[in-house]
Amino acid sequence: MCGICGFVSSAGWSAASLQLMNDVIFRRGPDGEGLLHTGPVGLAMRRLAIIDVAGGSQPVYNEDNSVAVVFNGEIYNFKALREGLRARGHQFRTNSDTEVIVHLYEEKGAHLVDDLEGMFAFALWDAKQEKLLLARDRLGIKPLYIAQLPGGVLFGSEIKSLLSTGLVPLDIDWQAMDEFFTYTFIPAPRSIYRAIAKVPPATTLTIDAKGNLQSHVYWQVPDGAPAQRSHDEWIERVEGGLKRAVESHLVSDVPVGAFLSGGIDSGLMVAMMAAASERPVETFTVGFADPGSSFIDERVYARMIAQRYRLNHHEIHVEPRVAEIIDDIVTAFDEPFSDDSVIPSYYVSQAAAKFVKVALTGLGGDEIFGGYRRHLGVRVGDAYARVPGWLRDGLVDPVIRRLPEPKTSSDLIDHMKRFSRASSATAGSRYQDSMSSLPALERDRLYSRETAARVDSARTAAILTRTFEGFRHGTSVDRALKTDLRWYLPDDILTLTDRLSMWHSLELRVPFLDHHLVEDVMSMPAGLKIRGMKQKYVLRKVAEKWLPAPVINHRKQGFEAPMGRWLRGPLKELMQDTLTAAAIGRGGIFNFSEVERLKGEHLAGTRKHSKLLFSMLMFQLWHDKYQRGRLAGEARPTVTFAA
Repeated sequence: MCGICGFVSSAGWSAASLQLMNDVIFRRGPDGEGLLHTGPVGLAMRRLAIIDVAGGSQPVYNEDNSVAVVFNGEIYNFKALREGLRARGHQFRTNSDTEVIVHLYEEKGAHLVDDLEGMFAFALWDAKQEKLLLARDRLGIKPLYIAQLPGGVLFGSEIKSLLSTGLVPLDIDWQAMDEFFTYTFIPAPRSIYRAIAKVPPATTLTIDAKGNLQSHVYWQVPDGAPAQRSHDEWIERVEGGLKRAVESHLVSDVPVGAFLSGGIDSGLMVAMMAAASERPVETFTVGFADPGSSFIDERVYARMIAQRYRLNHHEIHVEPRVAEIIDDIVTAFDEPFSDDSVIPSYYVSQAAAKFVKVALTGLGGDEIFGGYRRHLGVRVGDAYARVPGWLRDGLVDPVIRRLPEPKTSSDLIDHMKRFSRASSATAGSRYQDSMSSLPALERDRLYSRETAARVDSARTAAILTRTFEGFRHGTSVDRALKTDLRWYLPDDILTLTDRLSMWHSLELRVPFLDHHLVEDVMSMPAGLKIRGMKQKYVLRKVAEKWLPAPVINHRKQGFEAPMGRWLRGPLKELMQDTLTAAAIGRGGIFNFSEVERLKGEHLAGTRKHSKLLFSMLMFQLWHDKYQRGRLAGEARPTVTFAA
């Protein structure tokens, strides 16, 4: 059940508009659709049939049809909720998880979300009160967008639903554009369009028939003092919590598979899936042809896990014909997005969808246990900041800044230079710098004079530093992890996986983001997440019981693409044809001489600019698709969608 859309309108928006909004998200649910258009409200959904395949059509109503809901996601505790509701006199027409929402609403109103365990975005219409309730899950696993317009409010799982109505102004949010070139994605609540906003995670919105809106945040990223438990108690709690999360995420009336990268997170998850499953688990891993010497082929580790647990394992060998899929990716996201994991994510989703409708993924493990290099950098940075200034500024930093750029895909030198550059800043500013793909001064050189005047780079940086510094408890590592949960995880990683899995009509589930597990792990002392230079320490101790030693001990790769090489190879022609003087001049957004310098240095191998150039490429492709006709004074471009 994977796509919703609709509106509340005092302007009499039509059923035809509602149908069009639903048609453009066909890929999110090709198994069926449902619509309700009555009075000021329109609700619609596309269905990917997973639970109650025969009887789970939507909208779903309460007993007297005064409450209707369309729902995207899965409620993992729905069976227990349904038993309690039945015991209290509620009558059910289906066996779906969706129906518990309308009956919980009858008892608790908007507070029903407190009882839900799972991933969700839903729209519920209360006909008696003439109010629409919108809600998004705690961690932001499922997306939800809104546009507040003079005639009412539009909502949908994807931006393309809102654009399809022709009602939404296409004006660019320039501050959002600056955020994109800083972080490679646009953090909530902004989108690239001034008129469209992302509903933040853990938020409910109540909208009346006139379009008046009230919002409420019903859950926060945990920020308490660390819980005092022994080393062995933490290992036992993490193992038990993850097992319960994995088992709960297996609820389905269709086969469930898994993405298996060869690392600890997905390996441990798959091992627990195998222990809880009666038949071999379908697993999928991806590897690149000729990725470069700095990349590890993790398929060998995935094979070890597959052999131990007798998995039905599939390897996807990706040839670098990436230019052929870029247009699909631009269309899937509807706004600029340039995390280079889009390439492997596209291919593994495409492959998995040929075998299963549902797949589990190990995403979230790095964010809650401290698995990224930048998390280790935060800890080292705190120690380095205590080094005497004369030694740091006079000797170490100058040496680091003179290190030559590598000609491989490695980011090590770049990370070292970032570390040096920010060494004297606050912990929050250091972390913001580590997350930025392009510092403010370099962005100013990239932008035209007119564009630079439209953005506030300090405001862009403050998105992260304000979040980081707003957490009161824990070390710098703790605050970095909480910051990741607040904005990086929902707006980058979960956005990426949702769009590319749904593009292939595949539902992804993330047991590491079970909110009970998250709350528990976020109360764990940081020293048990990163001990010395060993990252994800407690999770590694859990994994010793489940996984082969080489899987636990090999160097972490990450789900990346060799973008530096690809921009000199299979993506070179597309980059050159897209980032032309005519295209850059037509938009008036960028300084073409700076774009040419960046391309020239990267292609010559004198400096690596892969993150920025891929961001430039993705932005320009989006701009050409959605803005070009508008700038030329033509009619508003029509959003097209191939079923």
